[in-house]
Amino acid sequence: MEKDKNKTIMIIALISIVVCGCPGCMLLFSGVTRLLSAVGSVNTSEDLFANLADGFVGGGWMLCLGGVLIFVPFILAIIAVVKRNKKDKLEELKPTGASKDDPIPPTS
Repeated sequence: MEKDKNKTIMIIALISIVVCGCPGCMLLFSGVTRLLSAVGSVNTSEDLFANLADGFVGGGWMLCLGGVLIFVPFILAIIAVVKRNKKDKLEELKPTGASKDDPIPPTS
């Protein structure tokens, strides 16, 4: 049962890499490209703030959304690793039947 849960979490993590990670990387790349193209066309110091504002409006949302989408698979992978390393506590066994009245044998 525990192995099924770990496999399920790992499969979900792999699917999230394809569904969230790849589009997130593309959005991140497009956002950086738009931001750099806006900053690269600066001729005067007055144009700097106008071009930075245009770059953040055009590509800043892509950077934020891409960062969030890339962050999702990392969180799922961390959850999978933490759940896999967590060990269950062992139950304390109590002697039953004929063995509960017997003395403990001496060590040799």
